[in-house]
Amino acid sequence: MSGEGLSEARLDRMREVMAGHVERGTVPGLVTLVSRRGETRAEAIGMKAFDGADPMRRDTIFRIASVTKPITAVAAMILVEECVLRLDDPVD
Repeated sequence: MSGEGLSEARLDRMREVMAGHVERGTVPGLVTLVSRRGETRAEAIGMKAFDGADPMRRDTIFRIASVTKPITAVAAMILVEECVLRLDDPVD
């Protein structure tokens, strides 16, 4: 990503990766949201279900249960890489 906002090259790469997962049948569809310095992009690709006819939309609602834990872990590690958070910081 560049110094400001979002990188079009990296967004294009994200779209390629998303499309690859859908084309290989790993998932029926995907929705991603990327936000940086006030600029936000949401992308949807594929279908809601493998055997369905409804396309994935940016506002598709998912039941994600406890898969929020890995998402939170990735977000925390991004903050570690950006030197905003240290793994030994106190929680309180």
